[in-house]
Amino acid sequence: MAQSALLSRSSALASSFANFQAGSRIAASQAGGLSFAPLHSSRVFQSSPLKTVALFGTKTPKKTTGSKPAPKTKGKVEDGIFGTSGGIGFTKQNELFVGRVAMLGFAASILGEAITGKGTLAQFDFETGLPLTETEPLLLFFILFTLLGAIGALGDRGKFVDDPAEPTGLDRAVIAPGKGVKSALGLKEGGPTFGFTKSNELFVGRMAQLGIAFSIIGEIITGKGTLAQLNIETGVPLTEIEPLVLAWIAFFFVAAINPGTGKFITDEEEE
Repeated sequence: MAQSALLSRSSALASSFANFQAGSRIAASQAGGLSFAPLHSSRVFQSSPLKTVALFGTKTPKKTTGSKPAPKTKGKVEDGIFGTSGGIGFTKQNELFVGRVAMLGFAASILGEAITGKGTLAQFDFETGLPLTETEPLLLFFILFTLLGAIGALGDRGKFVDDPAEPTGLDRAVIAPGKGVKSALGLKEGGPTFGFTKSNELFVGRMAQLGIAFSIIGEIITGKGTLAQLNIETGVPLTEIEPLVLAWIAFFFVAAINPGTGKFITDEEEE
């Protein structure tokens, strides 16, 4: 019995060992059929081009063309009644000089008429009380020139530029060191005391030119001077002249000799 049991166990072990060897052979045969085939380097490292997308938008540079921007043309500073220089280069600075002469002449003629009783033309022994067609050509030219200058028809080329502004408020109230009495009174330390500019002076000069022109025209036709046309008494001593006439004369004298503030510039000076 013992021998038969031992034989059965040994046969079972032999059969299981045989089965193990058969299985090992089958696994080895299956493993032998597999082969390692590495990928080609071009397939591994060859990548399709990628687009980079910015998270924040950026400005694309504009293409510059060869053409240069057109230069800006400066506007003319002519502002006369006809907007041109008249072809003779008559500027506002020239007109200011003519206006000053007109103010002095108008004031002197009125003063002379108030004392002598003779009008502007009568003081120069010109014949008056005539039609305009019989008037001296020189007088007609003078009247025409004065009228054209008064309305800016000769070409008042130029632009008024005021002086730098003075300090205001507390800066003006406080007297700076080294300043005088005018600053203490709140007036301008330099230049004219009052705010009479060259632009104002030009306007007064134009009014004087118009006054001279029309008073001469009236004297040519009527034979009466400027004051006589207004029914103001003339031919009296200086102390008996009407106060309004004296104030008028004084105003034109002061306006003619007073250096106004600011200046006039032309196109060339602006460039």
